[in-house]
Amino acid sequence: MRLDFLFITYLITKTIASPFISNLADKSNTTGYQAIPALSRELIQISENVEGAHSRYSPRAIDIDVTQFPIPPLEAVTTEVVGNAAIWQEAVGNDARVNANEGTNQYFFRLLNFFQNAEFNTSLAFETRVLIARGLQYLQLYPARFDQAQAAVPADSLVRMSPTPQQTIQSFGASGAWWPNYLKDFPIEQQKNLSSLLFSKDWLQLSGYRYNMGASGDKDSQAVTIPGRGVESFMLTDTSYDWLRDRPGVYYLKAAQEAGVTSITAFVNAMPAALSAEKKPCGTTLTAEAIPAFVTYMTNVLSRFSEQNIRIDYISPMNEPNNNFIACTQEGMAVQTSERAAVFQQLQTALQTSTNPGLKAIKIMGDETSQIASEALTEYNTWLPSALASKSIGAISVHMYDWPDDTTLLNYRQFVINQSLPNPPPAIKQTEISSFTTARDLWAPWGKTGGKLFGAEYDPSIHSALDMARFIWQWLTLVNAESWDWWTAVSMMMPCSPSKVPGCAATFTNTSASAFNDGLLYIDPQYAETKDYNFYFTKRFWAFKHFTTFLRPGAVRYDIPNELLPYGTVAVAAQNTDSVYTTIFVNRNVTEQAIRMQLPGGGGGKVTKAVRTTDTVDFENVAPLPVVAPDGTFGITLPAKGVLSVQFTVEGAKANANTPVPVTIRRRKRAMAEGWREFLAAYRREQDDVLQY
Repeated sequence: MRLDFLFITYLITKTIASPFISNLADKSNTTGYQAIPALSRELIQISENVEGAHSRYSPRAIDIDVTQFPIPPLEAVTTEVVGNAAIWQEAVGNDARVNANEGTNQYFFRLLNFFQNAEFNTSLAFETRVLIARGLQYLQLYPARFDQAQAAVPADSLVRMSPTPQQTIQSFGASGAWWPNYLKDFPIEQQKNLSSLLFSKDWLQLSGYRYNMGASGDKDSQAVTIPGRGVESFMLTDTSYDWLRDRPGVYYLKAAQEAGVTSITAFVNAMPAALSAEKKPCGTTLTAEAIPAFVTYMTNVLSRFSEQNIRIDYISPMNEPNNNFIACTQEGMAVQTSERAAVFQQLQTALQTSTNPGLKAIKIMGDETSQIASEALTEYNTWLPSALASKSIGAISVHMYDWPDDTTLLNYRQFVINQSLPNPPPAIKQTEISSFTTARDLWAPWGKTGGKLFGAEYDPSIHSALDMARFIWQWLTLVNAESWDWWTAVSMMMPCSPSKVPGCAATFTNTSASAFNDGLLYIDPQYAETKDYNFYFTKRFWAFKHFTTFLRPGAVRYDIPNELLPYGTVAVAAQNTDSVYTTIFVNRNVTEQAIRMQLPGGGGGKVTKAVRTTDTVDFENVAPLPVVAPDGTFGITLPAKGVLSVQFTVEGAKANANTPVPVTIRRRKRAMAEGWREFLAAYRREQDDVLQY
């Protein structure tokens, strides 16, 4: 852990924030959490005061008194709560205020990023993490991961869908990295069974699939160190091509297409080793001089696929470009922000000038950056306007490995809008997340509703599934994302061999360094020895199935205000192209929640299906189905700690027109200060292996 990072945390909490915290306690005691919007302004001022401070002081150790933050009152979780909209509207007002003085309320979110990283950094003393966690709760920097404005008496609130259509849903998917390299050892029948589990209507029915276009040659100077994570490139180390390589990956790519998956992406972790100066598939940086050869390689592969009638809808030419994965635990390539627009532009030119008609239809997505607060919000202004102006990017793709809170995601959405001026923003796709530790233990008593940061843990239970489901809700409702993808469909990162330890596949553990919540399905990590070729399900698989099954491509989403729902629940509603409506409820409470919902228009209709997932049932039909009253309302009970999907028809409803709501365009924010950029760069250099396992 960098001492200068500890120092800046110390500087904020001890020398600058301490008087503020004392004052905050008085305000909170007298006015409750309604004081938070005003306090957010003061927090912005604090962060402005410490801007650049890290570069003017020598590193020093910290000694924080853990008693300086009061313990959050538990009653605040369910009373006097400031909702998402209230805090966000306050942030919008702050933004307009400081923009007039050539400032930006990004300070607020940069400070939040400090606390987020520190709160879950296991290198810090536990007492320090408790301190920071208490501070975050008390300051309400997590306005909806802890508290959100919702119905005080749910039974008295009628749940209604907003009449305004939002975005059109395109896909829910997962990637083909790196499990095809393991599945090649499985019996052919099990390989086919996996295709069915992922793509068939009877099972997960993914509508999106991400094919990993590999970078590993045959005679590289260095290979990926973890077996299976080096994916065969079609380009050998001597720059010749071998189109028979990566057969496992191509097998499942074809299986996805044959099953009718509607959105297929080819994504690249690194350029072929043959094109790098180091002749290796990891720890490299894409230079301006190497871009043309890299573009030629990608278009050659896409042309080959097209000739074989393999359809690719999107090409993603970089992945987590701030991290070159120098340890070579996986393929990786850094791409400087100054080069990203050039990659998109040159690739777009190559696709559009190709003599292969199949390439002209392929869209480009980017830049697959890893985090929202410290990367997307500070870097998009360096490449996105140029890429949009040249019409070289069809969608923004981004990961969420800082597990952003609701306010940060709302801010991210607005930031994309601002950076897209004078044009409407492109579609946004959340294309990778996994490996979060479950909202348990220290944070659970405070009503935490989101996952912690990256960490070793194996949790196949409903706890992890509910975290995942809420992440999906965040991106669909706060960012208006059109697609949401899980990282890897199948994982070996199970801390045991189910053949040797019966029951371990269903058992939570956070004591093994080889355990990660990165799969929807798992396989025995010792399958080569045990010959166990079974697939082990997680509740994440079943929770995800609600979205993949009931929100099909072309569905149009409608808002359901949180204020109409019981505390601890969220909902996603949409109308599919067949005119059938679906509402997916996520209830994190340990008790059932009874609600009453009104059909759109308040007219007649019929509930046609209801399915629930809990810790005890996987994907169970609810019976009997509720009956719709003459006023268009029906009652239903949300299962405790579960996901419930309800489908219904509405009399006279027409198929949706796939017309998203128009966006509000506001002025572009100013770029970050150079001193802050220097600090983030230094911090990332120290942390560039954090997202490796």
